[in-house]
Amino acid sequence: MSAVDAGGAVDAGGTGGTVDAVDAVGTVVGVVPDGAAPTGDEAPDAPWERLHPRLIWVNLARFALSLVPTLLSVFVFQTGSDLLDNWPAMIMTGIGVVVSVGDVVRWLRTRYRVTEGLVEIRTGRLVRVSRQIPRDRIRAVDVKSKLRHRLAGLRIVSISSGRSRPAVKLDAVTKQMALTLQRELMHGDRAAAEGEDGAEAAAKETPIAEFRWRWLVYHVLNFTCVLLGGLLLWSLHSMLLIVGVDLVGSLNDLRHRLAPDGGTALAWLYWAVVVVLLGYCALACGFVMENWGFRLVRVRKEDGTALLTRRGLFSTREVHRDDRRMRGIQIGEPLLTRWIGLTETTVLSTGLAVIDFSGDPATSILPRAPLSEARRVAALVLPEARPLEAPLRRHPRAALARRLLWALVTPVVVAGLLVWLWATDVVAGWIPAVAGPALFVLAVPLAVVAYRALGHTLVDNYLVLRCGLTRRVTAAMRTEAVIGLKVRQSLFQRRLGVLTAGLSTAAGERFYQAPDMSVDQFLVFAQEAAPGLLEEFLVEPVGGPEGRPAGGPEGRPKGRPEADPESGPEIDAQRLPAPSPYA
Repeated sequence: MSAVDAGGAVDAGGTGGTVDAVDAVGTVVGVVPDGAAPTGDEAPDAPWERLHPRLIWVNLARFALSLVPTLLSVFVFQTGSDLLDNWPAMIMTGIGVVVSVGDVVRWLRTRYRVTEGLVEIRTGRLVRVSRQIPRDRIRAVDVKSKLRHRLAGLRIVSISSGRSRPAVKLDAVTKQMALTLQRELMHGDRAAAEGEDGAEAAAKETPIAEFRWRWLVYHVLNFTCVLLGGLLLWSLHSMLLIVGVDLVGSLNDLRHRLAPDGGTALAWLYWAVVVVLLGYCALACGFVMENWGFRLVRVRKEDGTALLTRRGLFSTREVHRDDRRMRGIQIGEPLLTRWIGLTETTVLSTGLAVIDFSGDPATSILPRAPLSEARRVAALVLPEARPLEAPLRRHPRAALARRLLWALVTPVVVAGLLVWLWATDVVAGWIPAVAGPALFVLAVPLAVVAYRALGHTLVDNYLVLRCGLTRRVTAAMRTEAVIGLKVRQSLFQRRLGVLTAGLSTAAGERFYQAPDMSVDQFLVFAQEAAPGLLEEFLVEPVGGPEGRPAGGPEGRPKGRPEADPESGPEIDAQRLPAPSPYA
């Protein structure tokens, strides 16, 4: 009995044989019993290989280091005779021991090989899992290394077919093997990959952007620094208690020495400054560790070019993005940091995951940087056009009216709810009196900001869409990347004469929309995005082909008013297909 989930993985019961499944991107996932022959390409010249045995020594060192906190706490600092008094150290030791032993078991049960048509891996601690990915489905090969891997000369190779998690992960192989696999799987020539040295590889690179220390300011300007600083202070306090150091007490003594006569307000200010400074320090250290040595280059290959990024201090990462799969570029501007021009830059490419829970996604080509730098990089990434610098077409005033309506309704609804809570003695009376006007004062300017963010245009075969309030997103996409149009019109939009147009594509986030267009704007937009797609649903205006109007003898469909020649074609609603009952 077996079941296949949405991602293509197979849950199989029993040991009667091999169970395989192919997901949407070609990754084969199977559960096989021990000793069974693997599926796939049985090439005699591609033997199954182990991960590098140096990984055993790395885990032995981690196992020994995980015992240090408990040993120091019990025998050196003597923080307590009972082991339960040293629970933070014991938790750290337990996690280190479990992870180290589990990694050794994973090394013993993992085999991999690369054939002419497949990349295969067999792994699993408790259940043996066989994964296969066709080489023509490979979209990215990342090379990472944590600090312990770098000290041992090892690397982690992640082979992705466009999903949010790697289809095949080799943890760990030697540095030379990692580079060889990366060049072989991305270029397709193992001999050339093994024979190419560093000088030849550098000669094929065209630099686009490098690490800049001024980007540090854009990274630390984040309101999460307060939460991060509080968590860091609590963590440091708990860890130092193991060795008998009271961090909070020491900081409190410092406050009394600095301001002996300070009151409660000064104490709150002091701790707020401490938390914010800790948060800023943590964000700054994280930025440097993640983006140290950052380089964005364009690499020349035998079959084209690719964008390559390298970054990382203790844990390095290298990501290739094939230019043949590039469909555009996107920049995002968060609302609270828009005043300094902070921008997040990503590419629209097929086969690259837009979400990565372990760090920046593969689509990200630049750390947080100023808008001018993002536009400069975009002009080099898309050398044939500068779509992000083009002026946009404004959306109609009805879009502003719709946002102002929500800006008026929302404070009224919230204020009414607070008044009801006050009437039932749940909240104090001053809360609805203050919250209602405050929300109104905030909502109206935000509605104007949201309207000013709307826009779209066509520049040199690139469709440019911009929208968003909390995060203003500007996306430039090639017209040939559009695979469909979606139109949505709510009841209020219908009364205001606007609609929301969306573009479906196989790249990036798969769907991009332009809210609150007028009907005339949509007709022009649809013709630019997907020429000919709506022709069978359009009613030709007066003065059609051969001088004869389309429709009835009066030059228009019966029962319809005469079309305005300057307003463009009309949509014949009677010829539109009926809506799907499953929509």
